[in-house]
Amino acid sequence: MTNSQAVSRIPEDRFNIDDHYAGRSPSPGKTVSRDGGFLDDAFSFDAGFFGISPVEARSMDPQQRILLHVVWEALESAGIAPAGLAGSRTGVFVGQATAEYGETGRPDEGPGVRDTVGGRLRAVTAGRVSYALDLRGPSLVLDTACSSSLVAVHAARQSLLTGESGLAIAAGVNIIVSPRDSIAYSQGGMLSPDGRCRFGDASADGFVRSEGVGAVVLKPLPDALRDGDPVLALLLGSAVTNDGQGSGLLLKPSVSGQVRMLRDACRSAGIEPSQLDYVEAHGTGTPAGDSVELRALAEAAGGERPLRCGSVKTNIGHAEAAAGIAGLIKTVLIARHGVVPASLHLSDPHPLLTGERPAVRVVTENTPLAKAGPQGLLGVSSFGLSGTNAHVVVGEFVDHRPPAGQRTPAGPHLLALSARSAAALRRLARAYAEHLGPHGAGRDQELGAICATAATRREAGPHRLWAIGTSHDELAAALRALADGEQTPDGGFGEAGFGGPRRPVFVFSGQGSQWLGMGRGLLASNKSFRTALRACDQAVRAELGWSVEELLTREADRFPGGVEIVQPTLWAVQVALAAAWRGLGVEPEMCVGHSMGEVAAACVSGALSLRDAAAVICRRSRLMRRVAGGGAMLVVELSADRAHEVVSRIPSVCVAAENSPDCTVLAGAPDALAALAARLEADGVLCRLVDVDVASHSPQMRPLHTELAVGLVHLSPAQAATGLFSTVRGAPVAGPELDGGYWADNLCEPVRFHAAVRRLAVEGEAPENVFLEISPHPVLTASVIDTLAHHGVPGTAVPSLRRGADEAAELLRAAGRFFAVGGPVDWTRWYGRPVRPVPLPHYPWERTEFRQAPAAAPRRAPSALTGRVELGRWGIAGWAEQLGVAGTTVLPPAVQVAAVLDTAARNIPGTFAVRDVRLAPAPVPLPDPEAAVLAVALEPSGDSWRAVVELEQPDGAEPVPCSRASLSPVDGCAGRRAPRALDHALARCHEFLSAAGFRALAGGYGLRVGESAGAVEQLWRRRGEAVARIRLAKPAPGLWETALLPLVAAWPEARRAGEEDRGFLPTGIDSAQLYGELPEDFWSLAVVTPGPDARQARGEVLVLDGDGRVLAEFRGIALRRPGEPGRAGRPECPPLPAAASLVRALPARLGAPRLDPARPLLSRFATMIRPPAARRGLRLGGHPAEPAAPHRPEHRAAAPTGATAHPDPAHTVAAHPGSAPLVAAPAERPAAHPAPPPGPSPADALLAAASEVLGVARADLDPRRSLRDLGLDSLMAVQLRKRLKTGCGVDITAGRLLGAESLERIVRGLVVKAAHV
Repeated sequence: MTNSQAVSRIPEDRFNIDDHYAGRSPSPGKTVSRDGGFLDDAFSFDAGFFGISPVEARSMDPQQRILLHVVWEALESAGIAPAGLAGSRTGVFVGQATAEYGETGRPDEGPGVRDTVGGRLRAVTAGRVSYALDLRGPSLVLDTACSSSLVAVHAARQSLLTGESGLAIAAGVNIIVSPRDSIAYSQGGMLSPDGRCRFGDASADGFVRSEGVGAVVLKPLPDALRDGDPVLALLLGSAVTNDGQGSGLLLKPSVSGQVRMLRDACRSAGIEPSQLDYVEAHGTGTPAGDSVELRALAEAAGGERPLRCGSVKTNIGHAEAAAGIAGLIKTVLIARHGVVPASLHLSDPHPLLTGERPAVRVVTENTPLAKAGPQGLLGVSSFGLSGTNAHVVVGEFVDHRPPAGQRTPAGPHLLALSARSAAALRRLARAYAEHLGPHGAGRDQELGAICATAATRREAGPHRLWAIGTSHDELAAALRALADGEQTPDGGFGEAGFGGPRRPVFVFSGQGSQWLGMGRGLLASNKSFRTALRACDQAVRAELGWSVEELLTREADRFPGGVEIVQPTLWAVQVALAAAWRGLGVEPEMCVGHSMGEVAAACVSGALSLRDAAAVICRRSRLMRRVAGGGAMLVVELSADRAHEVVSRIPSVCVAAENSPDCTVLAGAPDALAALAARLEADGVLCRLVDVDVASHSPQMRPLHTELAVGLVHLSPAQAATGLFSTVRGAPVAGPELDGGYWADNLCEPVRFHAAVRRLAVEGEAPENVFLEISPHPVLTASVIDTLAHHGVPGTAVPSLRRGADEAAELLRAAGRFFAVGGPVDWTRWYGRPVRPVPLPHYPWERTEFRQAPAAAPRRAPSALTGRVELGRWGIAGWAEQLGVAGTTVLPPAVQVAAVLDTAARNIPGTFAVRDVRLAPAPVPLPDPEAAVLAVALEPSGDSWRAVVELEQPDGAEPVPCSRASLSPVDGCAGRRAPRALDHALARCHEFLSAAGFRALAGGYGLRVGESAGAVEQLWRRRGEAVARIRLAKPAPGLWETALLPLVAAWPEARRAGEEDRGFLPTGIDSAQLYGELPEDFWSLAVVTPGPDARQARGEVLVLDGDGRVLAEFRGIALRRPGEPGRAGRPECPPLPAAASLVRALPARLGAPRLDPARPLLSRFATMIRPPAARRGLRLGGHPAEPAAPHRPEHRAAAPTGATAHPDPAHTVAAHPGSAPLVAAPAERPAAHPAPPPGPSPADALLAAASEVLGVARADLDPRRSLRDLGLDSLMAVQLRKRLKTGCGVDITAGRLLGAESLERIVRGLVVKAAHV
């Protein structure tokens, strides 16, 4: 304890004190004090976290905003996940005396309901908390002036004692934005001219005002002990009284009133006042107040020993309505730590404190708490200006419970974290890394306790991460890697979605996942796995006479290959693995099996008993042994239709399993399959033999059908306890139908796995699925992901284990991935005991300043800034021809972004992000590139800036609008390294392409990469990922785009039957940042993942130099397949809404040396990803190639001159609003001036109106969330409905706008509706 104070000069963002200060001598209409205790950043708030729109946040009193933050952190400290309180009888009691924000703000349009509710009605402050957390107990704001918050504590205690509330939050708030009360208190002689509260000093001359927001969580002690909550202290008693006429004056405190208050509170606690070891006094430092309080304390509590007292106001000032909660928090800390901090500024003791045996003594130095009994007993006083007094009695809590450490077995621990934004999650990861580090507060905490607290006592948000480690240092290293954007095998990110919990689907694969050593790690480390496997072992032993456990644990050179050994063993491992998952708190809602995996699925779902399931798998495999050696199976990269066509003329080969849109399993005679594989491979079709010697699901199995059905006639299938989907019937099954005949069909009929996954993903109102493959090595995970992507349905898949990996650690990794993508985990079952929480880092708020109106003396807002960028000086001559459309140079979006950043760099210090770039509806031509000049205007908008870019015209003609954007401050992170990222990527990507091979691949998508400028020299890839070494003949400003070329090799290539793969178009980028100059030789790491439907994908690109230094990052590149050809000529239905900007956010470091000349990052990326049907790509460093055939006139006339939105996709790709200029037909040239844009589409009108009503930049409208989640309230919904109806004739009910439907779904509905007009 440093015995410091928090008093400073009144900050300018409150009001200009110079206009109201007249020196130490009182003066009418002026204040004698220019000091106070003020909160830092009092007007900043994480509105998005609480689903509050910027428009509403701006109208909210800062007291409401900060209270939401503080209450959330209080609940975190209490180890209570706020979501668990929803719907509960939790009461909220807030002390608040002023509402200056609403009284000083004067909206231009006059007062409105939102301003009244947000800023003037104090009653709403408690309601804000109750609404935000869905609390159903009493919600009250109490105003007794300076005693308000301690009166709120008393009311909360009473509510708990009567059973009205099961949990209570008591708080106090005070923010000062007006000089009015300071002036009034000065006129009454209450303020200290030198800004000090001198409690107990004979020269005390008043108090100094201060701000504060505090909250405590109250809970009945038995409930807290039952739930394992951290108990800081006990609230033993409380009382609230009024002075009445005790002093003879309304505003003068009364000795008799305060004595009665203290005695009543002690009586409530069952003690005598003389038993108190310490009292936190009201202690304002006013002459009258101190004298009365000291006399009352001496009379009520004075005894054989002097009563020690003090005042927190000497440290922080008088927080007025929040003073009582401040005193209580200080007192709780004294009770917890046993030390009384010194009260400051006492040099000349009050006469009541002097003498040989004073009844009261002010503590003036840090002193151990002297307890008269076994338990420390302390009091807190708070007095109101109206005579309403409050006192509470605090008791020391002696915890007799065992320590909070979670004694878990040695081995890795899983840490699961989440947040409500990706940026906050990265900051949280860094905070936890520091917490775990050598000097962190968590260094002495058990790792198991940290992970258990994070999992069970913190909120689970939509953005999630996981990390594993066996020590504090390992876990911290994984977290730092994640926070730095580096890849690590011991951690990862995921998104859980915004539509509620996702459905866990257990997927049991067929034969092929077995490996030598499987199961050994989990047998040794996982009790649930071990117990279940031994039960399976007994069942298999009863059927076949040998032990599964002995087979798994014995030393051998290779795993046995016989089907009669492999299948029973795999079945046992799958059942045991499902038990392990259940032991970790993961319960399936649906089970689906592939081939023999259906037996485990039936067992785990409860449709078959363990003994019956063992009979099925053992007798099935034993019969199959009879035909072993006569068959084989082959996995081919073909669709089911194509596979049927291929085998139609080969009698001895059939389609055995349909796994995914482009993965099918064939079965039949080995020689015939070998010959077929050779032919297919010669045609470039990937083929892989399955490690079996039987042809399952083929006619070879038909002779076994009757015998197997008869052999299983004894089965007693029952109703499944969880959902069960049959890949034999292609439909859900209840359970009783799984008789012997069903299992005979399971052996002989083809496996319809592709259809099963598709139906599970699209059925009814079922939530999104997380498919969890229950196998010792992933066999079906890729097939599930491909199926979801192909059919454009949401969901994902996670494998359980991997061949050769440490099983205990790998299962934790799988659990982390499952949680990160939204899989529900019952953490209480995971830990198996009540978790005693330990202190952890708080949520990292993403604060934005909101001010409804300037304070009394507003600071002058900075004027608009302008800049001119001469493109000739940026070396446009060197790269102009690379930016041409049909032979004409056009202005690329990245140049416009660079112009904005350049203007900002010259005028504004710091690091910024360019967001929500909205481009002109058609490409802007540059007739004379060397002479082109861009005019950039930056207009302040809070902490951000609005940017407008225009192309100046010769002779003073009207400039051509180019784009609009916003410029927001962000944290810079230059100098970052990712030394392991390249090694990890190369280890995953095995397919090699030379430079020529890459050019051939790119050519198939319509991109012809020229050789003169250099580019991709070597490339390695796998599905969804590519790593390229790029070498440039001469680095040029326009060649940053070459770093994006590997996306061509990484994007998914799955096709529907008969559909030509036409690639993807970029529609936006979440973020992009440059950290250094473009060298001649560098590496580009690209990843493409499927989007929510088959038409969408997302790309990520990391650019590194040879030493692992990060040169650039491109995050969240939104990719979408081009619109259908039949819709190209329908101007009223654009393929994509205009809201999809090419550059959604481009952070760049400013204040450091600028990248000069500026780099056009993505000017031609749209031309790189074009449909092969165009067959006329744009060469890097050259002009567009001529078409192979002449264009038909009707296609060239589809759009007005200068517009490129709707040409025939066989010859050109639509330039969507907000995207980069695309290649146009040779006969068309961009007009000298872009044509006026057509009227906005309904979808675009909705986005524009929602952006304006909510006060949110369009780039920040997360399409996955509902408008209500983004902050839309009923008033806004009515306003938005009116705008849509009058603006574009779209009528959407307010109820729908306020519903749970995502913004993306509403927009998609409008696009589809427009397409049918």
